[in-house]
Amino acid sequence: MNWIRYEHGFKSIHQGMAFTFIFFIWSFIYLQTWLAASFGAVFAMLAFQNVYFSKVGKGLIVNFKAKQKRILIDGEEELIMEFDNGIVPIWNGTLTLSIEDPVAPSTDNRKHYSGVYDLSVPFAVGSNKKVEIRIPLEGKKRGMSRVTRLILEVPHLFGDGSVNMELEDPISYQSLVYPRVTALGRELDSSPFKPGEVEQKTSLFTDALQMIGTRDYVPTDRFDQIHWTASAKMQKLQTKEFLPVSSQSVALILNTIEKDRGYMDFETKVERLVSYADYCMKHNIPYSVSINLRTFGATPYLQLPSGQGKVQFQKTMVMLAKISEKNAKMRYEDMLLNMESTGQLPQTIVLISHENDKIRAVAQKWSRQYAVIMDTVSEGSGNEWDNPVLKKTGTDSAFPSA
Repeated sequence: MNWIRYEHGFKSIHQGMAFTFIFFIWSFIYLQTWLAASFGAVFAMLAFQNVYFSKVGKGLIVNFKAKQKRILIDGEEELIMEFDNGIVPIWNGTLTLSIEDPVAPSTDNRKHYSGVYDLSVPFAVGSNKKVEIRIPLEGKKRGMSRVTRLILEVPHLFGDGSVNMELEDPISYQSLVYPRVTALGRELDSSPFKPGEVEQKTSLFTDALQMIGTRDYVPTDRFDQIHWTASAKMQKLQTKEFLPVSSQSVALILNTIEKDRGYMDFETKVERLVSYADYCMKHNIPYSVSINLRTFGATPYLQLPSGQGKVQFQKTMVMLAKISEKNAKMRYEDMLLNMESTGQLPQTIVLISHENDKIRAVAQKWSRQYAVIMDTVSEGSGNEWDNPVLKKTGTDSAFPSA
């Protein structure tokens, strides 16, 4: 393991060794036995210190017990490091760990503004020994936290000076702090515009494999839908009735661009998306996630393909923990038009964004074919987020009024 060494105070040690050696020779020549012994002892002490600090820390290896931890806001974890020392013991050292601020020490209640915490703990390890250091951490805010720097400071035993060792190898440890999960507060109905597997009271489509009864035949019924056994019993033609179904898949589309640099606008939108994803997971609804952050590849924005269940929710939480308001963004309207050009939009679309004329125009255009919900929670409190684009009709799949 590679360490960068910074040595301070060795010049004074070398000067002290030179002076004490000269005085030792002078005392020896003039037969000053006790004075020579004193200077010899000081010289030996300085020489020992010089040799010790030139060798200390060589062969020191650090291992992080886990490469990645996942926690929620206000959740707790332990950063565990194991140090394997070489031949020379380390005494009275101080270990300084720099970690990004999505997590913080559990006992630290101070406010930090730099974005990085510097944690200092005492450190000592014997010759050819191992020592384990545990640092309790707590999730403070959504994001990804990395260990950016690891420094070991060993002070001189006598006098001023120290040896500082900074770990040169990359540190692979990181903590993912998931967004806060809150209840959606509404029900997300299925779409009436496409056949599927979700039962619905009124729908244009039926599941031919789920017959729920029969009724009297009318001239507009198809011949293959006649139930001949029931017709024989009733002595008149009976038509099969099937379960009305519709499609239920959702696209969650997040706008990361803040309106007028609103305070906590980005985090509010992220938490709102998590509420939708949590609702879809609990009701086993397939959903996809699209975010207008620049990426490389055929799709110019960040996208999570459609999926369902706990696996999809886990992927969503990991993706949301890694994004930042500092990432490069693309215009929200451009992302919407790009998604429309692919022709793969689901039947229910949730736009998590602030409103403006261009976004409203795209939403109104889509509402002719899809069930579109404009969630503007970031613009205010109350029920302003509950803003379905579709007008209330008999087939409207937007949120029902509470």
